[in-house]
Amino acid sequence: MKNLATRTLSGFIYALIVFFGTTIHPKGLIVLMIIFGLFCLYEFFKLTNLQNKLYQLITLLASLVVFGYYGKEFLNAFEISNHYFFYLKSSYFIIPVLFVISIYTIFKSTNELLNNFGKATLGITYIIAPFALALTLPSFDYNLGEKIMHFEVFFIFLLIWCSDSFAYLTGNLIGKHKFAPKISGAKTWEGFFGGVVFTIIAGILIQKFNGGTLHGNWIIISIIVALLGPIGDLTESKLKRFFNVKDSGNLIPGHGGFLDRLDSFIFVIPFVYLYYLFIYTL
Repeated sequence: MKNLATRTLSGFIYALIVFFGTTIHPKGLIVLMIIFGLFCLYEFFKLTNLQNKLYQLITLLASLVVFGYYGKEFLNAFEISNHYFFYLKSSYFIIPVLFVISIYTIFKSTNELLNNFGKATLGITYIIAPFALALTLPSFDYNLGEKIMHFEVFFIFLLIWCSDSFAYLTGNLIGKHKFAPKISGAKTWEGFFGGVVFTIIAGILIQKFNGGTLHGNWIIISIIVALLGPIGDLTESKLKRFFNVKDSGNLIPGHGGFLDRLDSFIFVIPFVYLYYLFIYTL
């Protein structure tokens, strides 16, 4: 009972932090993404046993450079335009490409995970890059003469929570067929499809009540989240199994580490970005 109370309280605080950080002001979103990214990077260092201080320092400095660049562009866009077309710059296509290469490395080229350079590189391309890329997603508008940021990033979190919650509930109720037994024995196909169905329903509701103010079609975005969010969880499970680690950390009481909570967000963001890039450049 005590653990349930702790888990509930920390989960509620976490959700409040996400809500206010993603909805009040661009500076709040920048700070939130930096905090989440650096906590995840710290846990990634521990998970992969990257102990070399020089590689840690170089990775940290590179992370701050990436956040500094994206954060500056994000604030500039907020100051000078009604809508955010930062993601239309073709040079930023490189991040999703590097992210996909990172996922391939984790699943198919695991020897790269055994050297410090490979670990440090993944720290940027797999951990940090998606949090920086999240700054390309919000759109801006005016409300009573005041410029505001729309809630694209918050709704992505909301869809991920919906996917995780209903996959867990459905899997517990009727789950029998293992989804990926060699990586994560707890996940089932029934849970996966339960998460997909309810996440798409949530996307339909978001589109109906908020579609006029948000970029893109949120039914499509909900499908992206529903299908790819669980793969993000499996990716972190693959890393933990490779390095024989049970949890990425214990910084969130009752919930494990930040990587445990944000693995789906990390995986989903590059593909939502690609969806935006596709619909706004073609």
